[in-house]
Amino acid sequence: MGLLHALGAGVSRAKLVKLTYLMDESHYRVCGQTLTGFAYEWDGHGPNASGNAMFNKLDKLSEGGAVVTKSASANGSDRRKYRISSEVDAAGLQLSSDDWVEIYTAVYNYGGLTAADVARKAKSTAPAQKARNGYRLVLQQDPPLTPEEIAANPFWRETFAAMNNPGKRISIEELRERCAQ
Repeated sequence: MGLLHALGAGVSRAKLVKLTYLMDESHYRVCGQTLTGFAYEWDGHGPNASGNAMFNKLDKLSEGGAVVTKSASANGSDRRKYRISSEVDAAGLQLSSDDWVEIYTAVYNYGGLTAADVARKAKSTAPAQKARNGYRLVLQQDPPLTPEEIAANPFWRETFAAMNNPGKRISIEELRERCAQ
């Protein structure tokens, strides 16, 4: 529901599933798990939550009034659009600040793209490149940075130094200034 909130307007079924996959794939690379808890498979149209889990959840949320579904059929095809209900208070969603960062990053990176462009991006990810119809996608976690990589990059060096010294906080502006030196 956080993704629907961040998108604001109604989003097509096709775009929503691929955008959710891109968000989850990115989150998995860093954290080793998906943000949504979904597993993914290749369904002939690209990555999709296994067993249509996303749409089963959306249907339940729609029945409860939290998600609004608008359907229109053109040439016999399903053209559903989803949006979060105006009755839902996003502050009450059980999402951490890190979750919101991941959600808004996905919206920033892909929200303005067409459904076809989002699908192309989803199909170009490493797990999708190895996919076959009906098979589960194997998401991969990025390897940890080596001490040499951290030492060679001013941003990483300062970031890890700040993380290892939680008593002393610096602003993002100060971090940028230090990295520019």
